[in-house]
Order: sequence, then structure tokens, then C-alpha cells
Amino acid sequence: YLLTKYRAIVFDVENKLVHEDALKFFNTEEECKIIKKHFKVFNFKIDFPTRSQMVRHRVNWQELSRRYVSGERVPFDFYISEKMKSVTSVNDITSYTKNYLTQNVIDICLTHYYAALAKGIKPQEARRIIPQAAYTQIWGAFQPTQLANYLKLRDDSHAQWEIQKTAKAIKHCLILENY
Repeated sequence: YLLTKYRAIVFDVENKLVHEDALKFFNTEEECKIIKKHFKVFNFKIDFPTRSQMVRHRVNWQELSRRYVSGERVPFDFYISEKMKSVTSVNDITSYTKNYLTQNVIDICLTHYYAALAKGIKPQEARRIIPQAAYTQIWGAFQPTQLANYLKLRDDSHAQWEIQKTAKAIKHCLILENY
């Protein structure tokens, strides 16, 4: 409960959706001390497949809700790996043939998404057309043993490159915090 309130208000303040003065209506100083004492909270901007790997860890996760936060309020952003940038596919459905790059496919999906919103479709329904390459924002609140386990497994040469980057970023933050 405390972490949910904390995550929501931090997002709104960071994105200038509310003024910092709104903080006084959420977590009290005592509640913030509890969070700081027992958890390390990290904010990640990651694609959906990497998020799926991360949430396998038993950590308190909070995610930006695309059910209530449409692409109009918080625009979509996408991760396209170097290997996927030059992949093309052919569309034989129409009377002409056209090659589509990965970015073209994403653009088509976004156009479809916004057209659905314009027709009154709710964001939670329209989001189904958004590609897996979309970034999402998640907050992970790690207790010390959870954090150690995450770093052990994800900062390993056998882990997927993108998730290794999350572990390295966490380590970097922990180093900075000690100074």
C-alpha cells in the first residue's frame, strides 16, 4: 500500500502532472522512513519482454497502467534492437507488394491504436494492438535478499543482454548511493 502510493505520486511529480506540494497528502515522513529502511526502490523504463523476465522475481512491482493512462497522456516509446532494425516483411494482402521495416510495423500499430481511441474505444481495449517492443515504466521495491538474488541471476553472462543492463544500472545506483 505504501509503495503504491509512493510510486503514483513520484510518477506524477516527475512528469509535472502535480506540483511537489501534493506530496504532503500522500506518504507521511514516517511512512517514507519505513520504505527507505526496508526497501531499495528502482524505476525502470524497459520493453515488455524484458519486463516479463523481471517480474518473475518476487519483488514488489508497480507498473504504469496503460488501462488508465492512454498513449495520449503518456506517449508510447519503443525499443528496437540493432538486429531488428533492418528486418523487413512483405505484405501480400493488398494488390501491391510493399516491404515494411520494423519501425513501419510499429507506426501502423500506433495509427490503429489512436484511430480506436478516436472512435471511443477505451485505452485498455485499444492497447492490445501495441507491439511488444513498447517501453513500459515499472518500479521495483527490493528487500536486501531480493536485491542480492536479482543481481546474482541477472548480472550474469548467461542472462539476456537487456536484463543484464538492468542489473548493471542497479549496481551503478548502489555505488553512487554510498558516496
